[in-house]
Amino acid sequence: MLERLGCHVSVATDGAEAVECFRHNEYDLILMDWQMPVMDGVEATARIRELPRGHVTPIVGTSARAGRLECLAAGMNDLIPKPFLLEKLRLALSKWTHWEDHQQTDSTSTL
Repeated sequence: MLERLGCHVSVATDGAEAVECFRHNEYDLILMDWQMPVMDGVEATARIRELPRGHVTPIVGTSARAGRLECLAAGMNDLIPKPFLLEKLRLALSKWTHWEDHQQTDSTSTL
């Protein structure tokens, strides 16, 4: 869905990999799954927030179980509940990045 919206997407298979990706790359937005193997989204968010740029990069939680308040308490900026629709992604991109439309030439980089 993100690619259909014109985003450049990197995928991490677990929270530890997400932290490592963030150490070595710059992202406009992170979509953080709440439940992941090796390191969950709560711990990955905490570790990212400790890194340079970690407080600047928006982290939007994705979860079928966690609520928005839980995501905010974990250090995330927002929540997109699962299952999510293309329009919910579009709204999150507009809210948390300079992304305007998939027709723009400068696409948002999302982990």
